[in-house]
Amino acid sequence: MDRLSDQAASTRMLETMAHNLLSALARASVPTSTNPAPTPILTPSPITTSAPTPSSTASHASRINNALKRQFPGMYSGGAVNKGKARFKTPDKPHRVTDLPVFVLPGPTTMTPKGSKELELAHAGLGKKVVLVPESAKHSEIVSLMEGEFTKLRALMGRWMFFKATGGSGQRKLSIIPIDSDGYSGRQLRVASNNGKNVLYLVPLQEELETEPLPFSSPEFSKMPKVLCNKCLETVPLQMLTLHSENCQTTQEQTDKIIIDDNDDEDDEGDSDADVDCTVEKGVCPICQLEFPATELPHHANICAERSSNTEEHMDPNLPSTSSLNTTPPLPAQTTEGWKTAAPSKAVRIFMEGLRREADHQQPLQLTLNAGDTDEERDGTLISFYKQRRETCQWAADFRCSILVGVGVMRNTLSTAISKLTRGFKKNMGNAGVTTIFEGQREHLVPNLSATILECDLFAMAGRMVGHSAIHGGPSLSGLSPTFIDALICGTNRLLLFQQLLSHAVLGRANAQIKQFRKGIKETGIWPLLTARPDVLPLLFPREKDVELTPQMVLKLISWPEASADSDESEDEMSASKITLISGFFRTFVEEASSDVLKDLTKFWTGWELPMQRLTLQIVKSRGRHHLPTASTCYERLRVPDHYKSGSELKSDLQQCLQSVETGFGLI
Repeated sequence: MDRLSDQAASTRMLETMAHNLLSALARASVPTSTNPAPTPILTPSPITTSAPTPSSTASHASRINNALKRQFPGMYSGGAVNKGKARFKTPDKPHRVTDLPVFVLPGPTTMTPKGSKELELAHAGLGKKVVLVPESAKHSEIVSLMEGEFTKLRALMGRWMFFKATGGSGQRKLSIIPIDSDGYSGRQLRVASNNGKNVLYLVPLQEELETEPLPFSSPEFSKMPKVLCNKCLETVPLQMLTLHSENCQTTQEQTDKIIIDDNDDEDDEGDSDADVDCTVEKGVCPICQLEFPATELPHHANICAERSSNTEEHMDPNLPSTSSLNTTPPLPAQTTEGWKTAAPSKAVRIFMEGLRREADHQQPLQLTLNAGDTDEERDGTLISFYKQRRETCQWAADFRCSILVGVGVMRNTLSTAISKLTRGFKKNMGNAGVTTIFEGQREHLVPNLSATILECDLFAMAGRMVGHSAIHGGPSLSGLSPTFIDALICGTNRLLLFQQLLSHAVLGRANAQIKQFRKGIKETGIWPLLTARPDVLPLLFPREKDVELTPQMVLKLISWPEASADSDESEDEMSASKITLISGFFRTFVEEASSDVLKDLTKFWTGWELPMQRLTLQIVKSRGRHHLPTASTCYERLRVPDHYKSGSELKSDLQQCLQSVETGFGLI
């Protein structure tokens, strides 16, 4: 019986355990959102069993994990495990920088420069420099780096490419470095330069950069070590000392030579001419039959022809200087001091004549222009010419222009230089395509406060332009603010005591510009006249209304054409009726023209806008309906063809011709 009862108890216990297991599985498979009825658990009375609770199971697993973390902290940190050996954070690699040697050339070329030119290019702000270029730099960043080291590249606006030279020594051929689709990169330049061991040449693709020497105070030399020249006691960059020593020595030798020559002339006047005849090639003028040096003969022949065509002028037949621009004859030497007491207009004439007489021993001042240059190139040439510092007497020397021979060319050059100060140079020195030195309203022009213009010494250049034009009887700078003129001459703004707002807002910030402009005027030698005779200021710095031209002023100066008595019967001569008709059309054009148009007409006629003593008008045979009016500026002669049937046709062609006064010499 006992055995049977034990077997039955075991069977009931197994059934109970199986039933509990099925109940647990059923509860696990049912979703949490349902609430099934609990299944009663039957436990045998004799045997008591205790199933492990979830809390006890969790605590057991927690103890195991904690023990594993203590033994293996790297493997059981609770996050993702980094496999491999690089379990520590590596620092970022620094950007690689290449010391890139760059040599900037002045213009398009296929050859490296000569060794003798390298120092001259460096003095002009070009040449060789080492630029730090990051390997990750892009094309725009490389352009900015180059423009920062070579400021003259800013005018090119990225129109340049890199070249490299072939092997060997001396002048070598350049080969272009191909540019990627995204432009140059720092890595490409590092590879092309062999990690900075080879020089890369930066070559402009279209423009020619200025090669005039820069002053040693320019930003291009700011990083160079400075030393003191023991001859002239000037602070000079160490790299430029060799070139400066040559120029310094040359200047001293020229000064000594001039002194020696002057002494020789005083001691031995008769032998000097014989020496010149043996050493200087001469030629005979076909008009006056006098001998002149071959280099001076074209200039003299042009002026001599002008003298012969004007019988009213009695001038010395010797080779004239630019002082012949003035219609009044030279004054005697004993009257040169009379400018201190003479009337304002006569004082100016006496003083300028004295400066020109003192410069008779100087070599002519030559300006090289090309008739085919663009407006930007012409303005750049003018800026380079007047930025160059010269001795005071050199500005009063004979002034010539290489574009053509004649007084009219020099008139046009001086007029263009003065007009550019207010109308602007076509040089991009900032955010504008035109750079004006003086700006503002009419009759109240003040200096441009641009820092770039001041750093480039353009106000000193403007002062030299004003003084140079005044010396040679050229146009004056008109329309300046009276307060600016007072501050320029007196150094204090006396007229601004009741205009403090203007003084603070404009002229108070233009002290540096005023000083630089005053410096340029002093270099030309006319400063004593301005300070000793304040009454001449309205002549040298006139108001706009004082320099306006009226039709009556121009008509009074015109010499009208006249027909011969038998002109109606001759086929070669022009009929009087046609001459009268064309002259009437021209008179109507002058009477209806404004002051600005009359200034352009006078400039087209004579070379500048100043009225001359006589303006000659000629009616000539037409070569066709496309034959435009022409002018001989040296002779103040305007030629108008005779094919015009109405005044409107003549007006249209004249307006087209007047557009050429900015370019000059037939470039319409």
